Amino acid sequence: MKIYSGCGNTFIIEMYQKEHDNPNFAKGICQDRVDGYMMVKTSPLEMILYNKDGSVASMCGNGIRCLIQYCYEHGIIKDFQNQVLTGCGLIETKIINIFPFMVYVRMNNPLFTYIDNRVYLDEPLRLESKFHSPTYHISLVDVGVWHGIIIPDDFEKAQEDAKAICDLPLFKNNLNVDIVKITNDIYVKTYERGVGFTQACGTGVMATFIILKKLNRIKENKIQIHTDGGMIEAGMDEKGYYIVGSSRYEII
Repeated sequence: MKIYSGCGNTFIIEMYQKEHDNPNFAKGICQDRVDGYMMVKTSPLEMILYNKDGSVASMCGNGIRCLIQYCYEHGIIKDFQNQVLTGCGLIETKIINIFPFMVYVRMNNPLFTYIDNRVYLDEPLRLESKFHSPTYHISLVDVGVWHGIIIPDDFEKAQEDAKAICDLPLFKNNLNVDIVKITNDIYVKTYERGVGFTQACGTGVMATFIILKKLNRIKENKIQIHTDGGMIEAGMDEKGYYIVGSSRYEII
């Protein structure tokens, strides 16, 4: 088994073994610094991914880059362009650099209609607790997994409330929460369901870019977004939406 990191988002990766394809194995093998457990299938190339709590992740922007590096280094793939089957369908990838290892990932077209048949775009969301009742404005988008984007006035307080937002009955623990800070740069911190706060989230970066464009908060067709684990490029080109970021073999 190997551990790979996509901007600090860490995954144990191995070839597919049926006896390991279960939530209990994933929970047992993931340590404090490991965010997920991934298995690789071939013919077709496929990513099976569990979060550290044993829940299944249909897509992961950082994880898929790690999978591509693992497959390239182990001779599973030889071409630079590859399609990967995920829980949200086929995802196109392209290796664009070896040292450092960089992968372009073309994401699925976003969906905005949530499971209650509503579109949430800068919608007010009120939390109720014993100590405070803040109101946030949230925008929802599905980029393979559902993300809720918040651009709060109080960034630190929003981090404290991220889990409570994720756990709201409306979202049924089906949502990753991205807290965005816009200054001279754009910084995003993601609370992932089944994981908690991570060093970076590739789908979260993609979701952030899409919503910022939708809200007319940015004009550019590509931007560099800061995460705790490093920089990820998000943008749109003639093929659609994409992210570009690094991955590396990690010793923990």
